[in-house]
Amino acid sequence: MKKKLVRFYRTSSKSKLELLPELEENLIGLMLGDLHAERIKPTSNTRLQFKQSIKNEAYILHLYSIFKDYCNSEPKITTSIEKRINKKEINTSIKFWTASLPCFNKFRELFYNDLGIKYIPNNLEDLITSRSLAYWVMDDGYNSRVSNGFYFCTESFTLEDNYKLKNILKSKFNLDCGIHKHSNGYRLYVISNSKDRLYELVKPHLISHFYYKFNKQSELQE
Repeated sequence: MKKKLVRFYRTSSKSKLELLPELEENLIGLMLGDLHAERIKPTSNTRLQFKQSIKNEAYILHLYSIFKDYCNSEPKITTSIEKRINKKEINTSIKFWTASLPCFNKFRELFYNDLGIKYIPNNLEDLITSRSLAYWVMDDGYNSRVSNGFYFCTESFTLEDNYKLKNILKSKFNLDCGIHKHSNGYRLYVISNSKDRLYELVKPHLISHFYYKFNKQSELQE
């Protein structure tokens, strides 16, 4: 049996790579979620880290399939011990890095301040699309069983940034949203009467793994 040859190009050969418009739209949504854009030093180009719990392996493999040309290695599974008090669980995650490339620099500059803290850029409304929204939903959204709304884990953003997001979702997509105080910040949520509209906006771009976030598993059988 012949071994399958997997060829990865050195970073230097990738330095002139550009991003397709669809990938740029994806990255806008991913940057609102868990995606981390890193510069190893101020003069370095930017690399991206994609990381999720192992239960979302299908999602990471999907992301890798569309960004693999910008990577030097495949996704890896890692484990860590829960550090919170009275927790001794072992967390298993799956992640991959892109190479450090010029084409990612604008996302670092767009979403991070001089201290390396993520924030919401003033021109986000001009950049975000329904495709971006879908990748944000997949990356960092969840359905609330209590309020019947749809939440985004935005507690890493300031209250001001949460209001900025709230206004953008209303202005750009006509989604009615609110903001809830959370244990370590604030979370943005789409209220129940706008959740169906949210689903229709993102449905064309959702991978089937995430239909459960809208209780739409039955559509997989159609």
